[in-house]
Amino acid sequence: MSHWSRITLLSASLLITASVSAQQWLTVEQTLQPQWLELPSRVEAVAHATVSAQTSGRIVELPFDVNDVVPQGAVIVRFTDVEQRARFNQAEAALTEAQTRGDEARKELARITELRDQGLVAVSAFDNAKANFDGAVARIKQAQAALAAAAEQLEQTVVRAPYAGILQQRFVEVGELASPGTPLLRGLSLEDLRMVSQLPQSHLMAVKDSSAVALRLADNRIVTLGAADITVAPEANSANHSFQMRVQLPPADYSQYALYPGSWARLRIQIGEQPQLIIPQQTVLWRGEVSSVWLQQGDNVVLQPVRVIPHNADSYQVLSGLTAGQRIASNGLAQLQSVKGHSND
Repeated sequence: MSHWSRITLLSASLLITASVSAQQWLTVEQTLQPQWLELPSRVEAVAHATVSAQTSGRIVELPFDVNDVVPQGAVIVRFTDVEQRARFNQAEAALTEAQTRGDEARKELARITELRDQGLVAVSAFDNAKANFDGAVARIKQAQAALAAAAEQLEQTVVRAPYAGILQQRFVEVGELASPGTPLLRGLSLEDLRMVSQLPQSHLMAVKDSSAVALRLADNRIVTLGAADITVAPEANSANHSFQMRVQLPPADYSQYALYPGSWARLRIQIGEQPQLIIPQQTVLWRGEVSSVWLQQGDNVVLQPVRVIPHNADSYQVLSGLTAGQRIASNGLAQLQSVKGHSND
């Protein structure tokens, strides 16, 4: 007969006198735990856009292909820049010339002003020098504006990703000529995401008062999202009487959780609190899919079947088999070894 068969018979027909210290046992207590509503939800990108050309030129570089992950600020399109760079150099030279003539006009105005104060020149000569200086200042400002415009045109020959995301579509290829307004690439953000699900009408008011949301991933990991940012459509679906609900995810890199636009996850929304029996993971013994704990009844110990579900990484929630106030072994495996020792004796 196997050890487990002997233990099952023992728990059904015999009681074993326990001689264990008090610290090896714990009292099952009810605690208030968050009550969660879980809904299947689709991941959706909030930010998605088509990038268009802002200058004219021939495309010489397209570093990324469709479905590539693109970092924020990465170069996604590069144009020829011969014409734009020539205009920039021309504007830069024009500014240098304007600044040089401005310095001459300033010196001339200072000299004429000193002579005027000494009464050695006519007022008209001073007015002429002042007009020349004002004109030089205006030409400097004009040259600075032209240089800024030329620099902007030169910068636009290099197109950078506005945010980290996925390249969905390319409208152009290397070697093609583009003009302002020509669509270049289409992509979506991987950091600005939201969850979209159908909310049953019965939970509408509870969800509106929710204070926290989380995600349950495919591997049962829980990702806490903090305070809820929930938007519920003001119109229900006439077919199933559910409401479309959107939950904004905080900005983050969700690729580490394999959360991509179009994928699915379980959205958990806190809709209240309820008393639950929570026991440590190490108190539970498993035989296949059957779970049990060692229950203390006076000076005796019995193997008590329980139905549990994961609560977190270190504990279970008891659905049935135990009540508040009962005492169970704090380490089920250690108690099993103790039972084996008694049976051998």
